[in-house]
Amino acid sequence: MFSVTKAKDFYAMVVGDFDDLMEEPDSPRRAMHCAIMAYHLHDWVWAEIESDEALLTRLGLVEGSDRVAFVHWIKARCPYFFGVQALAHETKHSKPRERMQTERVSGWGSGPYGVGPYGRPYLLIDWGEEAGELRWQPALTLLEIVVRFWRDFFREYLPADDLPASRHHVA
Repeated sequence: MFSVTKAKDFYAMVVGDFDDLMEEPDSPRRAMHCAIMAYHLHDWVWAEIESDEALLTRLGLVEGSDRVAFVHWIKARCPYFFGVQALAHETKHSKPRERMQTERVSGWGSGPYGVGPYGRPYLLIDWGEEAGELRWQPALTLLEIVVRFWRDFFREYLPADDLPASRHHVA
């Protein structure tokens, strides 16, 4: 599809979306696009590895594993993956989930943290009272954790000399 033919190419788009969001952390468009891409990257990775028995064994996936088993593998190693999955599904179904609310925090008194770094507005996810002290999460934090997971996944399991790097990740 265009010049995107491998999972690494799709990952490059995720990195670009993340870097764009870092520049504009209060943009719902940038956040949603990054979340959708970071979630659907698993489809591209699965398509690339599903017939690689040696790699599946290394991942601890048994013969006959499917994409759903791979998603469970991801969630076991990156618990925040559920968050990008939830955001991606929200856009697909176009109705908010009752246990997750989102808002744009732009001034003191809105959101639990006030304004963001350097006085900039940001996007906040409220996972609901049942999440306890983990109730509020800046969208940028969620997305950075997941993008770093994918970076580390590629480094360990699908290494490439030309793996894209975020301008915002030192290592």
